[in-house]
Amino acid sequence: MGALERIDETDARILDLLQRDGRESFADIGQAVGMSGPSAHERVKKLEARGIIKGYVAVADPTLLGYGVLAFVFIKQVPGTIATDLTGDFGEIGEIEECHHLAGEADYLLKVRATDTRHLERTLHRIQQVPHVFTTETQVVFSSAFERRPLHWRRESELPTALSQGS
Repeated sequence: MGALERIDETDARILDLLQRDGRESFADIGQAVGMSGPSAHERVKKLEARGIIKGYVAVADPTLLGYGVLAFVFIKQVPGTIATDLTGDFGEIGEIEECHHLAGEADYLLKVRATDTRHLERTLHRIQQVPHVFTTETQVVFSSAFERRPLHWRRESELPTALSQGS
């Protein structure tokens, strides 16, 4: 199928429902998309088998769990060490919720959760101690309009002509 996995309108609607509520029953999914529960179940299993649905998770509210500080940390590596992968080191720091390797001025972008600014300071110190971290720049978030937004699935008719023709 190539780099672009194609899905039809029904699969797109099923994915939208599951992204909003991963515990939705197959009967309810089927009713919403105009098919039986067993047919919806079969569609979901096929999406899972194709790797389009990667898993299901419970989304916890970080603020209610005491993690009221959210920050994004840009990392620059020591010059000459760009080929060194730091993701394993960052993965050992539990406060790092996301880690992205970047092209551009910074080498990594980390999404960090902390209980308060002192906790954030201690976490930043741990990040700065990772070998090959040269500089960090931290942006503290005041508020978030939305997070974990469901992906918008482009329909076949919305794809650029070259993509829709399988190029």
